[in-house]
Amino acid sequence: MHRFGAAALAVAAAAGAAWGMPATAGTAPRHFSTPIHVDVDPANQTGEPSIAVAPDGTEYIVAPDGPGIRTPGVTGAAGHGGSLVWRSDDSGRSWTLLGSYDVPTGGGDSAIAIAPDGTLFASGLSYAACSTVSVSTDKGATWLPDPLAGCGSIPVHNDRQWTAVDGTSTVYTAIGDTLGGSIDLVRADVTSPVVVPATTLQLYAVGDYQWPGTIAVDRGRGRAYVVWNTVGAPNDCDRSPGADNCAPQAASTVTPDAIYVSAVPRGAGRAPAPTLVAKRGFDTFDSFVSDAVDAAGNVYVVWSERHPRQLQTWIMLSMSRDGGRTWTSPARVGDSVATAVFPWVTAGDAGRIAVSFYGTSASGVSPQRVPAGAPWSVWSSFSTDYGRTFTDQRTTGTMQKGSICTSGTACVGTSRNLLDFFSTDADPSGCLVTAYADNSRGDAATISYVRQTSGPGLRGSTPCRSSSR
Repeated sequence: MHRFGAAALAVAAAAGAAWGMPATAGTAPRHFSTPIHVDVDPANQTGEPSIAVAPDGTEYIVAPDGPGIRTPGVTGAAGHGGSLVWRSDDSGRSWTLLGSYDVPTGGGDSAIAIAPDGTLFASGLSYAACSTVSVSTDKGATWLPDPLAGCGSIPVHNDRQWTAVDGTSTVYTAIGDTLGGSIDLVRADVTSPVVVPATTLQLYAVGDYQWPGTIAVDRGRGRAYVVWNTVGAPNDCDRSPGADNCAPQAASTVTPDAIYVSAVPRGAGRAPAPTLVAKRGFDTFDSFVSDAVDAAGNVYVVWSERHPRQLQTWIMLSMSRDGGRTWTSPARVGDSVATAVFPWVTAGDAGRIAVSFYGTSASGVSPQRVPAGAPWSVWSSFSTDYGRTFTDQRTTGTMQKGSICTSGTACVGTSRNLLDFFSTDADPSGCLVTAYADNSRGDAATISYVRQTSGPGLRGSTPCRSSSR
């Protein structure tokens, strides 16, 4: 077991005042805190933050610190590779970096999940290897890694793992096998507190997918939902002119893109056939499809797609009331902006969701083709009626200017300085909390944070309220 000393971080406030945006008629306004930078140390500048809130209200953010091989007994200095994990014990007002060097995960990608008893599971993608899942039972003070908890069916060719927990005894890792062209779900058992891989289920073997999307677990009904999108052709308008004939019409695919979900029952020995959520005649090549399950078992899936006639990129939503068997017609979310990217959905009580994204009023054939200097902000769209209607709210000031590339490692220059996604969660009272990458200073992305402080939240029985803990 590796033991780390905790180093408290000074929290610097980002530019701009607290954001309280108008709501639709007949609803109470929602207000948000002044955004803060979680960590201003240049050595810890990164992107792709994942945020999770424990049942006691403790908040955690994890982000990659570069790929590396992390196995039991292997240690190294800061920057060797692994995940950066921060903890807040005061509702996001201050943050502590957990560890004098990286938490032992692979670090190429990072994710975090929390069991009902507060146990932490932080995962990362090792450099050209498997996904490590590290376990902490003491709020991140110590970690025990298992380097084989997410290897998939073809080890050493894994890409973009996601982690979720089912109760306190099962950990799921959804992962892409880049060589075999499949998406796998690794089910592992937790045995005080070692994570032991038990079953690998192949969810998809066709090879035509962009990246594996997120995983959501319905603990009450015993299902794990993994989502993804196919590529279609042409599939990308982010590269240099001429590389893919990136004219406006090229953002519509010749082969329609599909959004799929795999609904895996608890304890299944074989994965069921994936279900089609939607088939789209638009390019959905804008990073990860995201899903969430509300307290009543309703499933929500969000993705982004390019609309060439409007020169816009939209966020789309579909939902299922029957365990992922049937889905509503896709509907646009966040029409307060012209171009939106990196959607993330968080669900609370029945019918209550928030869909968050980076948004700008600027138009372009893709998020990378918006005008230079186009201002981006974090937006969240709230619904209390199962996604039938939404209230859009801008929750930060400008956090990026210019292009945002969504082609992953194929991006060039500084257009991928935010990396490929950001995330949200809800605290025990239903307040939405957001971890995002802020590049407002124009040099490198800084992990940043904003929280909802009042107004309708994701819990129907209690109002969102800023904690005094």
